[in-house]
Amino acid sequence: MLTLFVACLPINSSFAMKPLEELEAFKVIMVDGEDITQALGKNIHTLSLAAVVDEELEPIPFQIDEYNEGGAIYFDGWDVPLLGAAEIFDPQDKLLFLYKDAGSRKTKAQRFDGKPVAELSVQGKDGVVRYVYLMESSRLRSDEQYVRYSSEEALVETDFYSLSYNLDNHINWKDLSISGYEGDDNPIDGLKFRMKTGVVGNLTTINLNNEHIIAQPAGERIGPIRATTQMDVTVWMFGLPMMQISMQVHHYPKSVIYDARIMMPETRRSMMQDSSVGISIDANNLLGATVRTASGPLEAGLVDGSIDEIEKNMVDAGVTEKAGRWIWISTKRNLDILTFFDYLGGTNEPLSLVYADDQDVVDLPERFPGQLPNVGYSIDNFPESGFFGFVFSFFFSNGYDGDPRLFTQQLRVLPDVVVNQI
Repeated sequence: MLTLFVACLPINSSFAMKPLEELEAFKVIMVDGEDITQALGKNIHTLSLAAVVDEELEPIPFQIDEYNEGGAIYFDGWDVPLLGAAEIFDPQDKLLFLYKDAGSRKTKAQRFDGKPVAELSVQGKDGVVRYVYLMESSRLRSDEQYVRYSSEEALVETDFYSLSYNLDNHINWKDLSISGYEGDDNPIDGLKFRMKTGVVGNLTTINLNNEHIIAQPAGERIGPIRATTQMDVTVWMFGLPMMQISMQVHHYPKSVIYDARIMMPETRRSMMQDSSVGISIDANNLLGATVRTASGPLEAGLVDGSIDEIEKNMVDAGVTEKAGRWIWISTKRNLDILTFFDYLGGTNEPLSLVYADDQDVVDLPERFPGQLPNVGYSIDNFPESGFFGFVFSFFFSNGYDGDPRLFTQQLRVLPDVVVNQI
Protein backbone atom coordinates (compact mmCIF):
# COMPACT_ATOMS: atom_id res chain seq x y z
CA MET A 1 0.00 0.00 0.00
CA LEU A 2 1.09 3.59 -0.61
CA THR A 3 2.07 5.93 2.18
CA LEU A 4 -0.22 8.96 2.17
CA PHE A 5 0.90 12.48 2.98
CA VAL A 6 -0.69 15.89 3.34
CA ALA A 7 0.20 18.16 0.40
CA CYS A 8 2.24 21.20 1.31
CA LEU A 9 1.55 24.76 0.23
CA PRO A 10 2.64 25.55 -3.34
CA ILE A 11 6.40 25.76 -3.73
CA ASN A 12 8.22 28.17 -6.02
CA SER A 13 8.58 26.27 -9.32
CA SER A 14 12.22 27.30 -9.89
CA PHE A 15 13.09 25.67 -6.55
CA ALA A 16 10.67 22.78 -6.95
CA MET A 17 12.17 21.47 -10.17
CA LYS A 18 15.82 21.52 -9.17
CA PRO A 19 17.40 18.26 -10.35
CA LEU A 20 17.27 15.40 -7.89
CA GLU A 21 20.54 14.22 -6.36
CA GLU A 22 21.88 11.06 -7.98
CA LEU A 23 20.92 8.80 -5.08
CA GLU A 24 17.27 9.85 -5.57
CA ALA A 25 17.07 10.40 -9.33
CA PHE A 26 17.37 6.78 -10.44
CA LYS A 27 15.01 5.30 -7.88
CA VAL A 28 12.37 3.14 -9.53
CA ILE A 29 8.89 4.11 -8.36
CA MET A 30 6.48 1.15 -8.25
CA VAL A 31 2.78 1.84 -7.80
CA ASP A 32 0.39 -1.03 -7.10
CA GLY A 33 -2.63 -1.32 -9.34
CA GLU A 34 -4.93 -1.36 -6.31
CA ASP A 35 -3.85 2.21 -5.60
CA ILE A 36 -4.86 3.44 -9.07
CA THR A 37 -8.51 2.43 -8.94
CA GLN A 38 -9.33 4.66 -11.93
CA ALA A 39 -7.29 2.36 -14.19
CA LEU A 40 -8.44 -1.04 -12.91
CA GLY A 41 -9.94 -3.24 -15.59
CA LYS A 42 -8.38 -1.30 -18.48
CA ASN A 43 -6.24 -2.94 -21.14
CA ILE A 44 -2.58 -2.51 -20.21
CA HIS A 45 -1.61 -1.70 -23.79
CA THR A 46 -3.91 1.34 -23.86
CA LEU A 47 -2.17 2.98 -20.88
CA SER A 48 0.86 5.28 -20.95
CA LEU A 49 2.62 7.85 -18.79
CA ALA A 50 3.35 11.55 -19.32
CA ALA A 51 5.01 14.37 -17.40
CA VAL A 52 5.79 18.05 -17.89
CA VAL A 53 9.14 18.41 -19.66
CA ASP A 54 10.37 21.88 -20.67
CA GLU A 55 6.90 23.33 -20.03
CA GLU A 56 5.23 20.76 -22.29
CA LEU A 57 3.40 17.53 -21.41
CA GLU A 58 5.51 14.75 -22.95
CA PRO A 59 5.52 10.94 -22.84
CA ILE A 60 8.03 9.42 -20.39
CA PRO A 61 9.41 5.87 -20.08
CA PHE A 62 7.24 3.48 -18.04
CA GLN A 63 6.17 -0.13 -17.86
CA ILE A 64 3.44 -2.22 -16.29
CA ASP A 65 4.38 -5.67 -14.96
CA GLU A 66 1.92 -8.42 -14.11
CA TYR A 67 2.57 -10.67 -11.11
CA ASN A 68 1.99 -14.33 -10.27
CA GLU A 69 0.45 -15.96 -7.19
CA GLY A 70 3.88 -16.28 -5.59
CA GLY A 71 4.47 -12.53 -5.61
CA ALA A 72 7.02 -12.57 -8.46
CA ILE A 73 6.73 -11.26 -12.01
CA TYR A 74 4.50 -13.48 -14.12
CA PHE A 75 5.90 -15.51 -17.00
CA ASP A 76 3.66 -17.38 -19.40
CA GLY A 77 4.39 -21.11 -19.34
CA TRP A 78 6.05 -21.00 -15.91
CA ASP A 79 4.51 -23.16 -13.18
CA VAL A 80 3.14 -20.28 -11.04
CA PRO A 81 -0.29 -18.97 -12.20
CA LEU A 82 -1.05 -15.36 -13.03
CA LEU A 83 -2.91 -13.24 -10.51
CA GLY A 84 -5.81 -11.52 -12.23
CA ALA A 85 -6.48 -11.40 -15.97
CA ALA A 86 -3.83 -11.31 -18.67
CA GLU A 87 -3.14 -7.88 -20.18
CA ILE A 88 -5.71 -6.25 -17.89
CA PHE A 89 -4.62 -3.72 -15.26
CA ASP A 90 -5.36 -5.61 -12.03
CA PRO A 91 -4.90 -4.67 -8.34
CA GLN A 92 -1.64 -6.66 -8.03
CA ASP A 93 -0.04 -5.28 -11.21
CA LYS A 94 2.64 -2.61 -10.84
CA LEU A 95 3.28 0.62 -12.72
CA LEU A 96 6.99 1.52 -12.91
CA PHE A 97 8.77 4.78 -13.73
CA LEU A 98 11.93 6.64 -12.71
CA TYR A 99 11.71 9.30 -10.02
CA LYS A 100 13.72 11.78 -12.10
CA ASP A 101 11.12 11.75 -14.88
CA ALA A 102 8.38 13.27 -12.71
CA GLY A 103 7.86 16.98 -13.40
CA SER A 104 5.90 20.04 -12.36
CA ARG A 105 2.13 19.99 -12.15
CA LYS A 106 0.45 20.45 -15.50
CA THR A 107 -1.68 23.46 -16.26
CA LYS A 108 -5.02 23.54 -18.06
CA ALA A 109 -3.25 24.98 -21.08
CA GLN A 110 -0.94 21.96 -21.45
CA ARG A 111 -2.67 19.48 -23.76
CA PHE A 112 -1.75 15.88 -24.49
CA ASP A 113 -3.00 13.18 -26.80
CA GLY A 114 -5.34 10.68 -25.10
CA LYS A 115 -7.60 10.69 -22.06
CA PRO A 116 -6.22 11.51 -18.59
CA VAL A 117 -6.86 8.68 -16.11
CA ALA A 118 -5.02 9.74 -12.93
CA GLU A 119 -2.51 12.22 -11.57
CA LEU A 120 0.28 10.72 -9.44
CA SER A 121 2.09 13.11 -7.11
CA VAL A 122 5.51 12.09 -5.77
CA GLN A 123 7.26 13.65 -2.78
CA GLY A 124 10.65 12.63 -1.48
CA LYS A 125 13.54 13.71 0.69
CA ASP A 126 13.73 17.27 -0.70
CA GLY A 127 10.06 17.97 0.11
CA VAL A 128 9.26 18.93 -3.49
CA VAL A 129 6.10 17.51 -5.05
CA ARG A 130 6.54 16.18 -8.58
CA TYR A 131 3.89 14.75 -10.90
CA VAL A 132 3.27 12.15 -13.59
CA TYR A 133 0.05 11.50 -15.48
CA LEU A 134 -1.47 8.16 -16.42
CA MET A 135 -3.11 8.41 -19.83
CA GLU A 136 -5.42 6.15 -21.82
CA SER A 137 -5.50 5.69 -25.61
CA SER A 138 -2.60 8.05 -26.27
CA ARG A 139 -0.66 7.46 -29.47
CA LEU A 140 2.47 8.97 -27.92
CA ARG A 141 5.21 6.82 -26.36
CA SER A 142 8.71 7.66 -25.18
CA ASP A 143 11.58 6.13 -27.17
CA GLU A 144 13.92 6.20 -24.15
CA GLN A 145 15.14 2.77 -22.97
CA TYR A 146 16.95 2.96 -19.65
CA VAL A 147 17.61 -0.79 -19.84
CA ARG A 148 18.43 -2.62 -23.09
CA TYR A 149 18.52 -6.42 -23.19
CA SER A 150 19.50 -9.02 -25.79
CA SER A 151 18.71 -12.63 -24.96
CA GLU A 152 20.66 -13.91 -27.98
CA GLU A 153 23.83 -12.22 -26.76
CA ALA A 154 23.03 -12.66 -23.04
CA LEU A 155 23.79 -8.95 -22.75
CA VAL A 156 22.20 -6.14 -20.75
CA GLU A 157 23.17 -2.51 -21.27
CA THR A 158 22.25 0.70 -19.49
CA ASP A 159 23.77 4.17 -19.67
CA PHE A 160 25.80 3.24 -16.58
CA TYR A 161 26.89 -0.38 -17.04
CA SER A 162 27.12 -3.24 -19.51
CA LEU A 163 26.97 -6.85 -18.30
CA SER A 164 27.17 -10.02 -20.37
CA TYR A 165 26.67 -13.61 -19.23
CA ASN A 166 28.04 -16.96 -20.29
CA LEU A 167 25.56 -18.38 -22.81
CA ASP A 168 25.78 -21.88 -21.30
CA ASN A 169 25.36 -20.75 -17.69
CA HIS A 170 23.99 -17.32 -16.80
CA ILE A 171 25.36 -17.62 -13.26
CA ASN A 172 28.76 -16.86 -14.78
CA TRP A 173 29.59 -13.32 -15.84
CA LYS A 174 31.45 -12.90 -19.10
CA ASP A 175 32.18 -9.19 -19.04
CA LEU A 176 31.30 -6.11 -16.98
CA SER A 177 32.06 -2.52 -17.88
CA ILE A 178 31.11 0.58 -15.89
CA SER A 179 30.77 4.10 -17.29
CA GLY A 180 33.42 6.35 -15.78
CA TYR A 181 35.40 3.56 -14.08
CA GLU A 182 39.08 4.56 -13.97
CA GLY A 183 40.60 1.08 -13.65
CA ASP A 184 42.35 -0.81 -16.43
CA ASP A 185 40.42 -4.11 -16.26
CA ASN A 186 36.96 -5.36 -15.38
CA PRO A 187 36.33 -4.28 -11.76
CA ILE A 188 34.47 -7.51 -10.97
CA ASP A 189 35.57 -11.01 -11.92
CA GLY A 190 32.09 -12.37 -11.39
CA LEU A 191 29.30 -13.40 -9.08
CA LYS A 192 30.11 -16.56 -7.14
CA PHE A 193 27.72 -19.14 -5.77
CA ARG A 194 29.06 -21.72 -3.39
CA MET A 195 27.24 -24.59 -1.71
CA LYS A 196 28.66 -26.88 0.97
CA THR A 197 26.84 -29.85 2.43
CA GLY A 198 27.41 -33.11 4.19
CA VAL A 199 25.52 -36.22 3.15
CA VAL A 200 23.77 -38.26 5.82
CA GLY A 201 25.69 -41.50 6.36
CA ASN A 202 28.71 -40.17 4.46
CA LEU A 203 31.71 -38.59 6.18
CA THR A 204 32.57 -36.54 3.08
CA THR A 205 31.69 -32.84 2.73
CA ILE A 206 30.64 -31.87 -0.79
CA ASN A 207 31.64 -28.46 -2.15
CA LEU A 208 29.76 -27.11 -5.16
CA ASN A 209 30.51 -23.97 -7.17
CA ASN A 210 29.37 -22.15 -10.32
CA GLU A 211 30.23 -25.20 -12.41
CA HIS A 212 27.62 -27.26 -10.53
CA ILE A 213 24.92 -24.55 -10.34
CA ILE A 214 23.56 -24.03 -13.85
CA ALA A 215 21.19 -21.19 -14.76
CA GLN A 216 19.35 -21.14 -18.07
CA PRO A 217 16.84 -18.46 -19.20
CA ALA A 218 13.25 -19.68 -19.30
CA GLY A 219 11.60 -16.36 -20.15
CA GLU A 220 12.16 -12.64 -20.29
CA ARG A 221 10.23 -9.41 -19.77
CA ILE A 222 11.95 -6.49 -21.39
CA GLY A 223 10.90 -2.97 -20.45
CA PRO A 224 12.47 0.50 -20.50
CA ILE A 225 12.68 0.63 -16.68
CA ARG A 226 13.81 -2.92 -15.91
CA ALA A 227 14.48 -6.16 -17.74
CA THR A 228 13.63 -9.37 -15.90
CA THR A 229 14.86 -12.83 -16.84
CA GLN A 230 13.21 -15.93 -15.43
CA MET A 231 15.99 -18.43 -14.72
CA ASP A 232 15.68 -22.17 -14.35
CA VAL A 233 18.52 -23.01 -11.93
CA THR A 234 19.61 -26.58 -11.31
CA VAL A 235 22.04 -27.68 -8.59
CA TRP A 236 23.90 -30.79 -9.71
CA MET A 237 25.39 -33.29 -7.26
CA PHE A 238 26.96 -36.64 -8.19
CA GLY A 239 25.86 -35.94 -11.76
CA LEU A 240 22.20 -35.77 -10.69
CA PRO A 241 19.85 -32.75 -10.35
CA MET A 242 19.68 -32.30 -6.57
CA MET A 243 17.71 -29.08 -6.34
CA GLN A 244 15.63 -26.80 -8.60
CA ILE A 245 15.63 -23.06 -7.97
CA SER A 246 13.32 -20.47 -9.49
CA MET A 247 15.34 -17.29 -9.88
CA GLN A 248 14.41 -13.96 -11.40
CA VAL A 249 17.23 -11.57 -12.31
CA HIS A 250 16.16 -7.92 -12.50
CA HIS A 251 18.32 -5.39 -14.32
CA TYR A 252 17.70 -1.73 -13.50
CA PRO A 253 19.56 1.38 -14.76
CA LYS A 254 22.08 1.25 -11.88
CA SER A 255 21.49 -2.07 -10.12
CA VAL A 256 21.07 -5.83 -10.50
CA ILE A 257 18.85 -7.92 -8.23
CA TYR A 258 18.78 -11.72 -7.86
CA ASP A 259 15.49 -13.07 -6.47
CA ALA A 260 15.78 -16.79 -5.63
CA ARG A 261 12.90 -19.00 -4.47
CA ILE A 262 13.28 -22.67 -3.54
CA MET A 263 10.77 -25.31 -2.59
CA MET A 264 12.89 -28.04 -1.03
CA PRO A 265 11.36 -31.53 -0.86
CA GLU A 266 11.66 -32.91 2.67
CA THR A 267 13.08 -36.20 1.40
CA ARG A 268 16.01 -34.50 -0.31
CA ARG A 269 16.52 -32.09 2.57
CA SER A 270 16.80 -35.08 4.93
CA MET A 271 19.80 -36.32 2.93
CA MET A 272 21.76 -33.12 3.66
CA GLN A 273 23.41 -31.97 6.87
CA ASP A 274 25.44 -28.93 7.92
CA SER A 275 24.58 -27.20 4.64
CA SER A 276 25.44 -23.64 3.64
CA VAL A 277 25.18 -21.43 0.56
CA GLY A 278 27.47 -18.53 -0.24
CA ILE A 279 26.83 -15.71 -2.71
CA SER A 280 29.56 -13.12 -3.20
CA ILE A 281 31.18 -10.62 -5.55
CA ASP A 282 34.68 -11.61 -6.59
CA ALA A 283 36.35 -8.28 -7.43
CA ASN A 284 39.34 -7.98 -9.72
CA ASN A 285 42.55 -6.43 -8.44
CA LEU A 286 40.95 -3.59 -6.46
CA LEU A 287 44.09 -2.89 -4.45
CA GLY A 288 43.57 0.25 -2.40
CA ALA A 289 39.79 -0.17 -2.24
CA THR A 290 38.02 0.05 1.11
CA VAL A 291 35.25 -2.14 2.50
CA ARG A 292 32.69 -1.44 5.24
CA THR A 293 29.81 -3.56 6.47
CA ALA A 294 26.62 -2.84 8.37
CA SER A 295 27.77 -4.75 11.46
CA GLY A 296 31.01 -2.80 11.75
CA PRO A 297 33.57 -1.84 12.71
CA LEU A 298 33.24 1.85 11.83
CA GLU A 299 36.72 1.84 10.28
CA ALA A 300 37.02 0.62 6.71
CA GLY A 301 39.04 -2.45 5.80
CA LEU A 302 41.78 -1.84 3.21
CA VAL A 303 42.18 -4.22 0.26
CA ASP A 304 45.91 -4.90 0.13
CA GLY A 305 46.27 -8.66 -0.34
CA SER A 306 46.19 -9.64 3.32
CA ILE A 307 43.69 -9.70 6.19
CA ASP A 308 44.37 -6.95 8.72
CA GLU A 309 42.82 -6.48 12.16
CA ILE A 310 39.93 -4.36 10.88
CA GLU A 311 39.03 -6.95 8.24
CA LYS A 312 39.23 -9.71 10.85
CA ASN A 313 36.85 -7.72 13.05
CA MET A 314 34.45 -7.37 10.11
CA VAL A 315 34.34 -11.12 9.66
CA ASP A 316 33.85 -11.66 13.40
CA ALA A 317 30.99 -9.10 13.48
CA GLY A 318 29.19 -11.11 10.81
CA VAL A 319 25.86 -10.14 9.26
CA THR A 320 22.79 -9.24 11.31
CA GLU A 321 19.28 -8.16 10.35
CA LYS A 322 19.30 -5.38 12.96
CA ALA A 323 22.42 -3.74 11.51
CA GLY A 324 21.10 -3.76 7.95
CA ARG A 325 22.94 -6.49 5.99
CA TRP A 326 24.76 -4.11 3.61
CA ILE A 327 28.32 -4.16 2.29
CA TRP A 328 30.00 -1.11 0.74
CA ILE A 329 33.02 -1.41 -1.54
CA SER A 330 34.65 1.86 -2.58
CA THR A 331 37.21 1.22 -5.33
CA LYS A 332 38.68 4.78 -5.19
CA ARG A 333 38.53 4.59 -9.00
CA ASN A 334 35.22 6.33 -9.65
CA LEU A 335 33.16 3.26 -8.76
CA ASP A 336 31.35 2.19 -5.59
CA ILE A 337 29.45 -1.07 -5.19
CA LEU A 338 26.78 -1.46 -2.53
CA THR A 339 25.16 -4.83 -1.77
CA PHE A 340 22.14 -5.85 0.30
CA PHE A 341 20.80 -9.23 1.41
CA ASP A 342 17.15 -9.88 2.30
CA TYR A 343 15.20 -13.02 3.11
CA LEU A 344 11.77 -13.68 1.59
CA GLY A 345 8.70 -14.97 3.40
CA GLY A 346 9.38 -16.60 6.73
CA THR A 347 12.98 -17.51 5.91
CA ASN A 348 15.40 -16.27 8.56
CA GLU A 349 18.40 -18.57 8.66
CA PRO A 350 21.71 -17.45 10.26
CA LEU A 351 24.13 -15.48 8.07
CA SER A 352 27.85 -14.87 8.14
CA LEU A 353 30.20 -12.67 6.12
CA VAL A 354 32.15 -14.06 3.16
CA TYR A 355 35.42 -12.16 2.97
CA ALA A 356 38.76 -12.78 1.30
CA ASP A 357 41.64 -10.38 0.60
CA ASP A 358 44.35 -12.40 -1.10
CA GLN A 359 46.03 -11.83 -4.47
CA ASP A 360 47.35 -15.39 -4.77
CA VAL A 361 44.31 -17.57 -3.99
CA VAL A 362 42.59 -19.05 -7.04
CA ASP A 363 38.93 -19.88 -6.45
CA LEU A 364 37.69 -21.55 -9.63
CA PRO A 365 35.86 -20.90 -11.79
CA GLU A 366 37.18 -17.39 -12.33
CA ARG A 367 38.54 -15.25 -15.15
CA PHE A 368 41.15 -13.41 -13.11
CA PRO A 369 43.24 -15.04 -10.33
CA GLY A 370 43.12 -13.61 -6.83
CA GLN A 371 40.43 -12.42 -4.44
CA LEU A 372 40.91 -8.68 -4.17
CA PRO A 373 38.47 -8.76 -2.50
CA ASN A 374 35.79 -11.47 -2.52
CA VAL A 375 32.88 -10.18 -0.42
CA GLY A 376 29.37 -11.44 0.22
CA TYR A 377 27.08 -13.52 2.40
CA SER A 378 26.89 -17.11 3.60
CA ILE A 379 23.55 -18.70 4.49
CA ASP A 380 24.66 -21.05 7.23
CA ASN A 381 21.68 -23.36 7.42
CA PHE A 382 18.74 -24.61 5.34
CA PRO A 383 15.17 -24.83 6.62
CA GLU A 384 14.03 -28.38 7.31
CA SER A 385 11.50 -28.25 4.45
CA GLY A 386 9.20 -25.98 2.48
CA PHE A 387 9.86 -22.52 1.07
CA PHE A 388 13.30 -20.94 1.15
CA GLY A 389 13.85 -17.55 -0.50
CA PHE A 390 16.29 -14.65 -0.57
CA VAL A 391 17.15 -11.52 -2.55
CA PHE A 392 20.71 -10.41 -3.28
CA SER A 393 20.98 -6.85 -4.61
CA PHE A 394 23.89 -4.75 -5.72
CA PHE A 395 23.98 -1.12 -6.80
CA PHE A 396 26.59 0.76 -8.83
CA SER A 397 27.62 4.39 -8.38
CA ASN A 398 30.52 6.62 -9.36
CA GLY A 399 30.75 7.36 -5.63
CA TYR A 400 28.57 7.41 -2.51
CA ASP A 401 29.08 10.31 -0.13
CA GLY A 402 28.73 10.54 3.63
CA ASP A 403 27.97 8.03 6.34
CA PRO A 404 27.00 4.63 4.88
CA ARG A 405 24.68 4.04 7.83
CA LEU A 406 22.63 6.92 6.39
CA PHE A 407 22.94 6.64 2.61
CA THR A 408 22.27 2.89 2.63
CA GLN A 409 18.91 3.63 4.25
CA GLN A 410 18.18 6.55 1.94
CA LEU A 411 18.86 4.43 -1.14
CA ARG A 412 16.08 2.00 -0.21
CA VAL A 413 13.47 4.51 1.02
CA LEU A 414 11.09 5.39 -1.79
CA PRO A 415 9.25 8.71 -2.01
CA ASP A 416 5.60 8.97 -1.01
CA VAL A 417 3.09 8.65 -3.83
CA VAL A 418 -0.50 9.86 -3.88
CA VAL A 419 -2.97 9.05 -6.64
CA ASN A 420 -5.24 12.01 -7.38
CA GLN A 421 -8.48 12.17 -9.32
CA ILE A 422 -8.48 14.18 -12.55
